[in-house]
Amino acid sequence: MSHQLPDEYWESLGPNGPFLRELFHNQSQLVMQLQAANNDLQTRVMDTSDDIANVASQAASAVAQTILTNMQAPTGGQSSRNAKAADPEAFDGSRGKTEQFVRSVCIAVTMQIDTFADKRMKIQR
Repeated sequence: MSHQLPDEYWESLGPNGPFLRELFHNQSQLVMQLQAANNDLQTRVMDTSDDIANVASQAASAVAQTILTNMQAPTGGQSSRNAKAADPEAFDGSRGKTEQFVRSVCIAVTMQIDTFADKRMKIQR
């Protein structure tokens, strides 16, 4: 940016003109370096956010697959019919408790998957 100012400007600053010109030039270069570093960091943050979302999705899928596998092949000769989750607490409609309620319903259904074997059973239950 200092190169855009005419020499007359720097000369008009008197004996400190050359010093101020050099200082201004150095500061301009540092600003450009900081802008480039900032752009690089922003790109890295976006990439990291995408990576975290992908890993979280993969982990959720792995957990769901493990649950389904374990439900299909009960261990120790026990049937999944013996396992019963507590009924979810009544939902009061508050937004703050929505996620907790949905999780408790998912757990109850997962623990009693054989009860929900087909669409007819899901509707009757």
